Amino acid sequence: MKKCPNCGTEIAANAKFCTHCGYDLTKATPASATANATSATATQTTTQAAVHTSTASANQQQSASAEKQTASRSVAAADTTRTATNQQVQQLQSSAKNYFSWLLASWKNPSCEVRTESYFSYISFVIEALFMTLAAVTISNKFLTTANDSQSYFHISKLAFSTDLKIFLCLLIGMCFYLAVGYVTCLLGSRGTKVGFTTYMKRFGQLTNYAIIVNLLLWFASSLVNFSVDNFFTIAASFRWPIILLIVSVLVWQLGLIFVINKSVTQPLISRVYLALIAVLVVSLLFYFMDKIILQDLQTALLSHATDFANQIGNLFGSQY
Repeated sequence: MKKCPNCGTEIAANAKFCTHCGYDLTKATPASATANATSATATQTTTQAAVHTSTASANQQQSASAEKQTASRSVAAADTTRTATNQQVQQLQSSAKNYFSWLLASWKNPSCEVRTESYFSYISFVIEALFMTLAAVTISNKFLTTANDSQSYFHISKLAFSTDLKIFLCLLIGMCFYLAVGYVTCLLGSRGTKVGFTTYMKRFGQLTNYAIIVNLLLWFASSLVNFSVDNFFTIAASFRWPIILLIVSVLVWQLGLIFVINKSVTQPLISRVYLALIAVLVVSLLFYFMDKIILQDLQTALLSHATDFANQIGNLFGSQY
């Protein structure tokens, strides 16, 4: 049994017309099929739209997740860089603190060997050479400034940076003479256990750290040199302290060479006194050759200012007569 779609009366399942209202039942089947097909199509379209929406939502979630991961990686990289920088700063501060602790210990007791970094001695050598260079440059530039202020006819420039650098390098080379000669003397003059180079450098650094104080005072004394007075004896008197401090600085290195040989040679082939004397003579000989070969260029650079000064004076007087 089925019902008429027009009036709702129950009729036979195989009836073609409604027995109550006469409705043609053959027209109802296509319409129902069409309605069912339309309903199925709408359902499929809705399902596809839901699938597309779900896919888009998943893509958006994946994109947001990727952005969050990228941001997290950037933050982690920044934190790593910041941590590495902080570690480097802390390491530098710790090294500086350890260096000054070693420096103070060497001033209190230069013969006491303190366990420390091997490069601390090199830092001391560079600082000593730097202070001596500043002293030499200060005196030279004060002289040139006074010469320029005393007249208005010509001008002489101060020492060029290349000249300052040459002075600094020459002082480092001179220190290398002491270091190399002392170490070779310790190796050749000992029949027993040979001293290691690192141990030797630490000992030499501790024995010569007093030169840092002396050279700092030398730099300060060089700023007190006065060229503006007319009295030659007053100018010479202003050089008194720089000359004294320079002699003391050289003496510190001479004593350091002697003491480091005496301490490093445990079983000498000959007397330690003779070993130290030979080392001092060799260093003096090396300085002589340095003066004849290396310092010629530096002397030329320094004397060029004096030559320029003299030539300009000659040209000035020549133009007047």
